[in-house]
Amino acid sequence: MATVLDTPVITPSPSIRMLKIGQLAARSGITARNLRFYADAGVFGELPRSPKGYRLFPPEAVHWVRILRAAQAAGFALEEVQELLRALRQDSAPCDHVREALGGKLSALEIKLAEIKLLVDILRVTLGTPDGQSSELGCNLMETLLAEAARLPAFAEPRA
Repeated sequence: MATVLDTPVITPSPSIRMLKIGQLAARSGITARNLRFYADAGVFGELPRSPKGYRLFPPEAVHWVRILRAAQAAGFALEEVQELLRALRQDSAPCDHVREALGGKLSALEIKLAEIKLLVDILRVTLGTPDGQSSELGCNLMETLLAEAARLPAFAEPRA
């Protein structure tokens, strides 16, 4: 991890009013500590530093933080958010990249939703089983659960 001493001082254009971390925190509703974490993780790309070593954020960083929070709420990992923000900052066609990322996340969530629906169904069937002692496991519920679990793609009998 680079330290303040290792990071070159980049002087931003005087026409752009850069934000210090406290100002960005106040405008974005996220703590300076969290902003430091995200900045150190590279989520915001390379940031200029003031002559005193303070991180400086462009005004659009307020939007970056809003995007970060929305993407995380939608299930994106920090690395995925970093890629989305990189595309918005650098890509000549960021919508293509964003559409692809959103489509991939939607597909993954649809698969997970189908798995959850199957698990709910399995638990409903299992809980609908009358109580009683089976001959092998001592509980009809466990017998039903084992039988229903065979419907799960991840469930497989251990191989000898």
